[in-house]
Amino acid sequence: MALLPATAASAHDFLVSSSPADGSTVTESPGTVSLTFNDLVLDLAADGSSSIVEVTGPDAQTTHYETGCASILGRTVSAPVALGTAGVYRVSWQIVSSDGHPVSSSLTFTYAPPAGTAVSAGAASAPPCGRAAAGESGSLPSAAAAVDEGQAGWLILAVAGGIVLLAIVGVVVVLMFSRRKKNSEEIPDRGNPED
Repeated sequence: MALLPATAASAHDFLVSSSPADGSTVTESPGTVSLTFNDLVLDLAADGSSSIVEVTGPDAQTTHYETGCASILGRTVSAPVALGTAGVYRVSWQIVSSDGHPVSSSLTFTYAPPAGTAVSAGAASAPPCGRAAAGESGSLPSAAAAVDEGQAGWLILAVAGGIVLLAIVGVVVVLMFSRRKKNSEEIPDRGNPED
């Protein structure tokens, strides 16, 4: 029982795989960036915008190359992309974990298209997908900020677990003392053997 709060607290979903893979080099524009997690991704927004995927780079990571909003299919979140020039691209993402907490992080891949490949100009800002979930500024929070938002939930679980643990210890102590008292009452007093 004492381990329950720790188990619940570590239940945030995590990235299992991505396409393109983190650190990989691709020679063709993938058309879609996909992120697969270890559990179902929650979609809490009525318009399906509770997950955000942003693809930026390679010009100091200021130009956006995602061409539409992220979509969720079970454990996979994907977004359409049209890449620009060769270089390193960053995929920043935010999802709602199956435990209800926001989780965010990023990965990078290198795009090395053959000469003469058509390039997208990108956009100065991301499509207005899930902006309310990301905050007024419209930028994704850092992974640390997303984890901080979940700290209150962890604290509640830890306190509840502590209360349950104390209740169990109290019941065990009461049972032990009542058994000891009962045993002492059952042993008859034989008095002094010399009498």
